[in-house]
Amino acid sequence: MPSQTYDLLNRAWKSTSKVIFGEPLGELADYEEWLSQLQGKMRVETSSISGKPVYFALNDYCKDAKFLSFDEVKPSAKYEPLNINEIKDIDSILNGLREQFEYTGNRFLGNSNFVESSDIVLDSQFIYNSTNIEQSSYIYSSYMMRRGSKHVFGSGWTANGEFLLRVVAGIDIHRCFESHFIGESSDLFFCFNCNGCHNMLFSFGQRNKGHLIGNLALPKDKFAELKAKLLSEAFTQLRADKRFPSLFQLVPNKTPTALPKLAASKLEHGDMRPIEKGFSSTYEVMLKRKPISITALESWLGNHTVRLAEARTPFGDETYTPLNHGIISEMPNKRLVTIEESFELGKIALDETSISSLDKIIGALDKIAFFSAEFITGENHNIIKSPLLLSSANIYKGYEATYSENTGLTSLSLHSKNVYGCHRIIESQFCLKCYNSLYLNRCFELDACLKCADSYFCHNSEALGDCMFCFNAKGKRHAIGNNELELVKYKSVKDSVLEQIADELEKKKSLHYDIFNIGAKG
Repeated sequence: MPSQTYDLLNRAWKSTSKVIFGEPLGELADYEEWLSQLQGKMRVETSSISGKPVYFALNDYCKDAKFLSFDEVKPSAKYEPLNINEIKDIDSILNGLREQFEYTGNRFLGNSNFVESSDIVLDSQFIYNSTNIEQSSYIYSSYMMRRGSKHVFGSGWTANGEFLLRVVAGIDIHRCFESHFIGESSDLFFCFNCNGCHNMLFSFGQRNKGHLIGNLALPKDKFAELKAKLLSEAFTQLRADKRFPSLFQLVPNKTPTALPKLAASKLEHGDMRPIEKGFSSTYEVMLKRKPISITALESWLGNHTVRLAEARTPFGDETYTPLNHGIISEMPNKRLVTIEESFELGKIALDETSISSLDKIIGALDKIAFFSAEFITGENHNIIKSPLLLSSANIYKGYEATYSENTGLTSLSLHSKNVYGCHRIIESQFCLKCYNSLYLNRCFELDACLKCADSYFCHNSEALGDCMFCFNAKGKRHAIGNNELELVKYKSVKDSVLEQIADELEKKKSLHYDIFNIGAKG
């Protein structure tokens, strides 16, 4: 049966589609499958206590583990104490704890209400089938929405967006449909890589432009007439089919037969010495030993993060594309270009005969539609194979570093320093292999944690200090398995664990255990 949350979102859906198309599309239920495509399939498990569904923002947790809903967690519940005298290594610790570990989903935090079928929702209201939502409202089948976003459907990875329908990768945007990599813009439809723009359809690689269709500038009255016609055609097809092809599906995945001549870019290879120095200092802080090089540990560091693939543009330049980052990974690979090339290609426009109908525009898109997974702004220094940056330095093979420094094989690093092999790490420093966490210092293999320091292998915990193997704990110090120990005993176990981790990484270049598999039953 529809819930109150769903009913309220159904109303918001109708008003949002009316804002975008001029009239509502109908019932939200008819578009559920289409709207959920960009997010990807969410991980859903069953609570070991109540049997109710438990939703997770990440799909990396081992299958044969126990799962809980956040509202079922008993804060800092003590586990059966370990016999410290029998602990020799990680295996002996896990033998005593793994049956007690419980991974927690349905995490609705702060001032959040009217939230259903979602995970990691902070200070947000009216949220359904969504993950990683912060300070936002009326969000449906979306992910990584933050900073006051509202009336958003089937979208993701955006801050301060309003009235959005199937939009990914944006900031400060309003009234947009099927457009991606856009910023400080409004009223964009089927657009890509546009910033500071307004009132455009089927346009690519534009900056500070308005009233364009197919990259062609039009008088305002002519634009308004064509816009109404094209959106009416899209609306009619969408209402009939209850779906519309994505922008990437509309463009043929083939290299155009006629390419403009573009000057080759000068490749800047960067300096690996600061990268190795930053990684070495972080590794030593966490594992008390000098590491082998970061390049030797790339496979291990890249686990559970957004991985990048190198590609060659049709013009011979080097670019990158994320392999496992939702719809962004579905960009036609034969039409990938660098950000600089995209601006030059944005000067190519369709003629008026090619933009008179929706079918004609779609048929001509191969002349102007190019895509880039790059976005670089602000002052950046020593960037190596990292295509998405905002004012960052010493970044190695990462995807999105925002006001960050000294990172490697890390995806979605925000305001962080010395973080390696992490994913969605915010306001943190000196961390290895940490995920969906905020305000961490000197941590290793933490997931969904807040304000923790000097801790290892912890999940859904807050304010831990010098702890190991803690799940759903808060305010602990010198704890193993949620049980606090005398400092001398704790330090003895910790030293042994760190030695084992460092030995295994040196010998195998990887580590058997991580925060996502230590809860496996055996």
